[in-house]
Amino acid sequence: MQESVESFGAAGSLVGYLYQVRMALVWAIRQSRVGDFSVSLETLDDVSFSKAGEPIAVLQTKHSLNEAANLTDLSPELWKTLRIWMVGLASGQVPASAYRILISTAAASKGTACSALGVEGAARDVPEAAKRLKHAAISSQNAELKDAFASFLALDEMAREQLLARIYVVPAQPDADAIQAQLESELYHVSLHHQEQAIKLVEGWWFGRVVHELVHGGGGIARAEIDSQLSDIQESLKPDSLPISEEIDALMVALEQLPEFADRPFYKQVELVTNSKQRILNAITSYLRAFRQRSEWTRDDLLFDADLEKYDRRLFEEWQLQREQVRDELGGAPGEDAMQTAGRAILKWAEDVTFPIRTGVTVPWVCRGSLHMLADELRVGWHPDFEARLRAILGAPDSGGAA
Repeated sequence: MQESVESFGAAGSLVGYLYQVRMALVWAIRQSRVGDFSVSLETLDDVSFSKAGEPIAVLQTKHSLNEAANLTDLSPELWKTLRIWMVGLASGQVPASAYRILISTAAASKGTACSALGVEGAARDVPEAAKRLKHAAISSQNAELKDAFASFLALDEMAREQLLARIYVVPAQPDADAIQAQLESELYHVSLHHQEQAIKLVEGWWFGRVVHELVHGGGGIARAEIDSQLSDIQESLKPDSLPISEEIDALMVALEQLPEFADRPFYKQVELVTNSKQRILNAITSYLRAFRQRSEWTRDDLLFDADLEKYDRRLFEEWQLQREQVRDELGGAPGEDAMQTAGRAILKWAEDVTFPIRTGVTVPWVCRGSLHMLADELRVGWHPDFEARLRAILGAPDSGGAA
């Protein structure tokens, strides 16, 4: 049979890793209600929970793209997992007291070892599971699993039951896509009004945090950090607040990028009153942050056009008051130096002023960047005669001074 490109695909493996990360988040949120811990991925196991440096639970996650998959007494997923845990116990890396949990999208039929190792107390039967697994190990001819079989059979009956006593199988779990329903259930306390947005924010932080932990290490992600993040998200989704994107908040523009913006009206507005490259750079950074954050809020239906128009109208009115005060101080026929000095005062006001779009939004660049957005539309300006100056530079029509 001729090979196809599809045979080299890694969709199953990729989904498996994403499932592992998402499942780690679900279980971390659950565990946060029970006690202190730190959670790690790809250390002792797929997911590991520790307390005071001592492992308290290890999780193996198994994701199948086959909806009809079942865990049997001879399932490679089961035996490979048992092999990992037996090695961990023998080496002392995983203490005998630690819970060992196999989470799978596959079902476990009644009468199998996996069903006997379930979390339901009435159906749980460790001796029966040990008996069935011993029979499977003796009778199977699967060469791929021979080491796992040999390790299990090398244990005496009591040791097998002790091994299995701390093992729990959680079958028939939602797949990597459907697991969102579990996240919604776990995050009910984060936001009742913006559940979808809460999940987006939590997962966005979690995936970034996991990548950082995998690359740099650091002893795991602590419960306190998870609780703090959930609390911040909860606060950001209250009616008087809005979530701030960490990526946008961290955005910085480099000096070498200045030429990319040199033709923008808001750039010219700053240039009319100061030669400071740093102030121009700050204006660009604030503009981009505010523009992207406002766009994200509207995409997520956290703000609407009417909300932004109302906010911009308020900023315009405050700017107009500031401008007229400066004009009064200038008098009737000011020179260019005096007008530039006055313009720098208005720009300083725009850089320092804080009118929050909502009372719970405290980052200053939302206000500052929104004013630069208005400057880009020529609705506000810093130079006292900015309209005429920019018409000459840009060939722009008269703004008429309207909001």
